[in-house]
Amino acid sequence: MLPPGIRPDDEPPLHRLDEYAFQKLCRDMFEHEPDIATCNVYGTRGQPQDGIDLYAYRKNGDGIAVGQCKCYEDFPPAKIRDASDEFFLYWDTRWSKEKVKRFVLFVACDLSTRQRQDELNIQRARFNGFGIIYEPWSVATIINKLRPHKGIVATYFRPSEYWVGIICGEDLPKFPMAVETEAPKSTIISNYQAERLVTRASSEIEWRLEHMRSIWREGREDEVVWWINEVKSNNDLWPVMSSEVKAKILRFEAGIELDTRGDITRAKQLADEALLLAPSDNQARLRALIALRESGPEAALRILVGQEDEDSLNMRAAILLEMGRVTESLDLLTIEDSDSDSDA
Repeated sequence: MLPPGIRPDDEPPLHRLDEYAFQKLCRDMFEHEPDIATCNVYGTRGQPQDGIDLYAYRKNGDGIAVGQCKCYEDFPPAKIRDASDEFFLYWDTRWSKEKVKRFVLFVACDLSTRQRQDELNIQRARFNGFGIIYEPWSVATIINKLRPHKGIVATYFRPSEYWVGIICGEDLPKFPMAVETEAPKSTIISNYQAERLVTRASSEIEWRLEHMRSIWREGREDEVVWWINEVKSNNDLWPVMSSEVKAKILRFEAGIELDTRGDITRAKQLADEALLLAPSDNQARLRALIALRESGPEAALRILVGQEDEDSLNMRAAILLEMGRVTESLDLLTIEDSDSDSDA
């Protein structure tokens, strides 16, 4: 939780974030830089990091960019020097061989004092001597970099509705608390307003759900599980969401249960809950995944019979390939390619 400032120009207290959450925030933000292709946290807890926290590939393939993340309330000149020393400690043995082109020092506090600015200029010259661009990102720089990225702000900043409005200039949906029966008529939301609220809330969550799918594909399981639990436990948000969006979240959660814990019973329960919410939604792929874990590939293939969408065809082809039925798998992929060509 990041408490709102007292004055309108107060910077968000980023130093109150968990240090690993701050590190992930910097990773997600840095990955949106124009010259960066991908960015990852370098190493897990307890592993040596050789003087960096983030490791990024540049889009032009010409070397790498690295970053250090310092989640501190105060970062005086001595700490600025120490951060550089920590990196150059591994220069001869590691980084001199990897074409480092850019070094970013992410700091969760203000760096605007004259003493800090003078030290940063010294470090710029130091890194420049090695052919490396040195960039200090203070809290002000970080906030300005975040302004176009509502999804990132909503993921790491709480209360998200407040901070998205402050940082991005666009509010998230506001969810009403229960209205007392004796409230004046003027305070009761009309049916039309309530319908608009549900639509807006559902659209926002659906957008974030797609973002979470991307994060899941990157292997960031803990963030996705945390987000799902947050949404489902929000008593102001969950009740006003559309049944269709709730069902999508539950199906996503069911797939996660299968992938992470292999919990077939829990996956079935979530799939059943989703089906009650949205009976017309196609659950073939999810049910096939459950059948694959519970009864084997033949049972999964039976469920997928007649499913002609791209994801179902890919799933059938993958199962057939694992069963050693290579020709049938290739035939399916050929059909899919032909359909794609005809649609072009």
